[in-house]
Amino acid sequence: MSCSLCPTDAEVPREAREALSFHGDATGTQVHLDDQRSTAHRLSTFHDGIVFSQRPVWPGERVALRVLRQEDGWCGGLRVGFTRLDPANVAASCLPPFVCPDLEEQSPTWAALLPEGFVRAGNVVCFWVNRRGWLYAKVNAGRPLLLRKDVLVQGAPLWAVMDVYGTTKAIELLGETILGVPMYGMETEFQLASQS
Repeated sequence: MSCSLCPTDAEVPREAREALSFHGDATGTQVHLDDQRSTAHRLSTFHDGIVFSQRPVWPGERVALRVLRQEDGWCGGLRVGFTRLDPANVAASCLPPFVCPDLEEQSPTWAALLPEGFVRAGNVVCFWVNRRGWLYAKVNAGRPLLLRKDVLVQGAPLWAVMDVYGTTKAIELLGETILGVPMYGMETEFQLASQS
């Protein structure tokens, strides 16, 4: 008996087939979005760079982005994850300066810092959560890294959340997402040690 780990087209809501862009209103105070809402650029400082997807993301759906620009002089970089916080109900002025730990403490949000090698200009980063609630990321054609295991995927929609933080100055959502099969069996082999 076989079991499908990937949702079929019939199971995927219509909005999950829509290309991803950034939510146009719920952004950190230092974020500038381009007219297509595909590029997020942090104007100054190293914080206040929170951005959300414009629609919920399905478990197993890969969110792909390109790091466009880095800025020296800061520590840390891009954070990625998922939230149950609907950005349509968030006033930009109410967003905290950081996704980790501030937004995580204020709402059901699960995010993680990407390793420094992931956030170099030109790199393509994909991140996703599987049906077990395990958050993964990978860069270019590299191996997936398990970032955390505690995302609540049942009971409410999840939006992608990114924090254009620290050395990461600008990112571009690559629009089309990929519905993929969670990589069971390889999950523990590529775990990322927890970082503070």
